[in-house]
Amino acid sequence: MNYFSENELRCKCGCGEYYFNSGTLTRLNKLRIEYNKPIPISSGFRCESYNIQKGYTQTHASGQAVDILISRKESYRLLKLAFLYGFTGIGIKQHGENRFIHLDDLPELETRPRPTIWSYK
Repeated sequence: MNYFSENELRCKCGCGEYYFNSGTLTRLNKLRIEYNKPIPISSGFRCESYNIQKGYTQTHASGQAVDILISRKESYRLLKLAFLYGFTGIGIKQHGENRFIHLDDLPELETRPRPTIWSYK
């Protein structure tokens, strides 16, 4: 079962570009099944131009990353499951407006250690 639509994961800049790694999507669906609640995606795929314009890294252009709108108690539960399902990049923003968790399953590179966790300002 696929809980996430192409439209939900498509680049939000208006270009309409969509690419999502099938293995990552399978992992995300397994996470959703275990979580047993909707997982609202604020950002899935991002085209290279959008990333450059906004000053973002190219992580989302890989089709292997999502930002999930979630806060407080629910974020703790989702994180436990993210570790269980093999997400290797976890970014956390749990202050102010627009609280979210970034999840990706990118491989380790010399310039990108994995597994890793970071926080957003």
